[in-house]
Amino acid sequence: MNKDRNWDILLIGGASGTGKTKIARQLATLYNIDLVRVDDFQVLLEALTTPETFPTLHYWSQNHRWKNEGVQNAVQRLINVGQALSPGLSAVVKDHVEENIPMIMEGDFILPEFVASVASERVKSVFIHEPSKEQIMQNFLAREGDEQEFRAEISHSFGRWLADECSKHSIATFEARPWESLLDRVAGYVQK
Repeated sequence: MNKDRNWDILLIGGASGTGKTKIARQLATLYNIDLVRVDDFQVLLEALTTPETFPTLHYWSQNHRWKNEGVQNAVQRLINVGQALSPGLSAVVKDHVEENIPMIMEGDFILPEFVASVASERVKSVFIHEPSKEQIMQNFLAREGDEQEFRAEISHSFGRWLADECSKHSIATFEARPWESLLDRVAGYVQK
């Protein structure tokens, strides 16, 4: 596989439990560049803000009844957090491009509208999609020791929304399976 890159920033989005972190780690190793997790920004900002100053970010920790609000409400909350984080993510991407520091950034909160707003010759993006709720449950079981059916339902619904939005913005989406070929498929695409 060719390890040369014609990009500086690779954005990898997708719902939780789809394999995006795993493929991001593999690509970071392949290209010997930094991996940045958007979840780390979310954790950092949650620690530095309050529910009053950044209610969108603190919703899950402050509302212990959020599961009673249903899957679509949870999906909308994920979208809201992604939209709230997008200006900061855009600044990080811009800084890395200006400083010529390559990176791979991955996370649930990378939204297609954000990706479309920062697209350039130096910034490429892909989304990983797992179309099966049952597979997402198995992925959670393997990763965390619990199937988490409700969380898998949210992830499945959010993944469908992401795939639809990617289609609207002409952003590449790769089905996670077959796992064995995902690295080759994504690396082949981003080298074009």
